[in-house]
Formats: sequence, C-alpha cells, structure tokens
Amino acid sequence: MRDLKEFSAQDLQRRLGEVQDAALVAPIAITHRGRRRHVMMSIDEFNRLEQAASARVYRIGELPADLAEDLANVEMDSRHDHLDKLLD
Repeated sequence: MRDLKEFSAQDLQRRLGEVQDAALVAPIAITHRGRRRHVMMSIDEFNRLEQAASARVYRIGELPADLAEDLANVEMDSRHDHLDKLLD
C-alpha cells in the first residue's frame, strides 16, 4: 500500500488548514482510531486519477474495427518526413 502521510480525524478538525495544505502536495490518509478511513487529495490529482482510470488500452486482437481502420489511415505530418530515412 502506498506510503501516505497520515492525519487523524482530530487533526483534521483542529488543523484543517495544515491538513489541506498537505493534501495539495500529495494525497494524505485520514485515520480514525488508528485505522486509515479516508484519503484527501487535490482536485488536480483526483482528476488525473479519474482520467487515467477511464483510459482504455487494447491488445492488438481486441482493437475495434473502427479504431483499426483509423490507425491504418493515419498519415505522418510532413514535418517528420526526415525520420523515414532512419528506417532505411
């Protein structure tokens, strides 16, 4: 399990600003009676995790036909034509 800085629920009540500042730097764990109960993080970190979780990765054999067709029809920008010489 990821090593998170921990704050107790009482810390959250007494030192809200400090706890919030810590959560802006990295996700933190909020504990209750010594057990991790919640995680607090910045909205930017939450959005990053949510976006990563929704990304779809396909194996070659699983690629939907419409995406395979799109990939087959992709053309490289002419600014990169010089890279073709590296394949020779």
